[in-house]
Amino acid sequence: MTPSSTNTDPVTWDTDALGVLMAPFTGTELPAWIAEALEAGLASVILFGHNTPDPSTAAQLARAVHACAEDCVVAIDEEGGDVTRLQAATGSSLPTAWALGEVDDPELTRRAGRALGGLLAACDIDLDLAPVLDVSTDPANPVIGTRAFSDDPDRVAVHARAVATGLIEAGLGTCAKHFPGHGATATDSHTALPRIDLDRKEFERDHLAPWRILPWLDAAMTAHVLVPALGEGPASISPWARPLLEKTIGGTFHGLLITDALEMRAVATDPGFPEAVVRAIESGADLLCLGTSMGRDDQQMLHEAHDALVGAVASGRLRREDLRARAESTREHCRRLRTRRRFVPAPDLQDAREHAEQLGADAAARAVRARGARLDPAPVTVLDLRSRADHAAGARPQQLVAALRDRGLRADVPDCPDRIPATGQVLAITRLPRSDREEGTRLAALLERRPDAVVVHIGVPDAAPEHRRLVLAHGAGRPLMRAAVDAMLGEAR
Repeated sequence: MTPSSTNTDPVTWDTDALGVLMAPFTGTELPAWIAEALEAGLASVILFGHNTPDPSTAAQLARAVHACAEDCVVAIDEEGGDVTRLQAATGSSLPTAWALGEVDDPELTRRAGRALGGLLAACDIDLDLAPVLDVSTDPANPVIGTRAFSDDPDRVAVHARAVATGLIEAGLGTCAKHFPGHGATATDSHTALPRIDLDRKEFERDHLAPWRILPWLDAAMTAHVLVPALGEGPASISPWARPLLEKTIGGTFHGLLITDALEMRAVATDPGFPEAVVRAIESGADLLCLGTSMGRDDQQMLHEAHDALVGAVASGRLRREDLRARAESTREHCRRLRTRRRFVPAPDLQDAREHAEQLGADAAARAVRARGARLDPAPVTVLDLRSRADHAAGARPQQLVAALRDRGLRADVPDCPDRIPATGQVLAITRLPRSDREEGTRLAALLERRPDAVVVHIGVPDAAPEHRRLVLAHGAGRPLMRAAVDAMLGEAR
């Protein structure tokens, strides 16, 4: 795969500024401007679903990046479950973190991490922005939910370390997220700045505790969250975050400190994208994730971030020697990650996919819980009652309908979720029915008319409605939806 051509004028890149940036780009071919930035010293690129319509294309793209810059780290936000980039078109082969925590078998979780790492290694990807160390204590949380392993900090720590171990065994770099913890908020940082008003003691007990495993991982990602008990300003761009991280782990943090995507509205609205870039460096970040290019000009994003850092050096706000030292340290970390990736043999891509499919199906069957929910061979109407977008997961195909059809059932989806059929079987999908007013209203209207409907709940169990016909699926991905259908048909493994 060769870089696509453009007619842009040559750019004078500052190597020190590029050395702290993780940039996105649009499409499945390497743009010429990214190739130029890579050759000039860009530390990292990040792939999203629009770059990876299938794993084979992802592998070609990652290899094209490495052909331009051997030590550039190719990163991906691949958690498995509902948050997948590598398998965005089909859904992840693996279940959510919460499903693994529900089974509570650390060896299974390690094998899931190894299977995920095998898929990524087969695609020549270096760094996975996983595992999630958030403790999902707020059932109304619209952005973490089943991405977390549990609402218990000890269980989160055990399973996060297990999945990280599996990833590392496969040769992948690991990045825990989102420090200091994003699990106690009902606000999505993709759309606004969350605020967590817990006192320091409670926050440390419930949300900082899992971060003690960080010395075994390669990187940590800071969150766009306000925690007044810990310090002033969002953790990702405020100077209190790194000292707190080091205090939490009981020593100097020797890994990479990576920001969450700086194009997210939590910081891009205020103080604004360029200012957030400079503040992140001032606050001790090593690598700035610029975010997704969907809805933004990818080339302009990189230029804005680069120019903000160059301008801060020119004005004296950042010292040149400090930025250079940060860039050199970051590149050394990247070289180590690339060395690991090259040292551990990658599996064949098809073998890796088949292994992940089998493991994911087995894990999902152990995780799904069904109560009073039975299907017969009659046609099924599926009503998706969710009203709030899942920005972390992005657009995904409706896996429940596909799972029903795979099992030979006729499944229909009305154009309007408020159109309740008078006859036949009805399945309703919920995620946040207690906290999202529109979703809760839709569910109440459905159950008033059709109390025999089966609710397939894809959020955390504490967010599920009280209903006598209930499936706790712990996520909306392909293996969990298949396991849910099997459970309703009485064919659970």
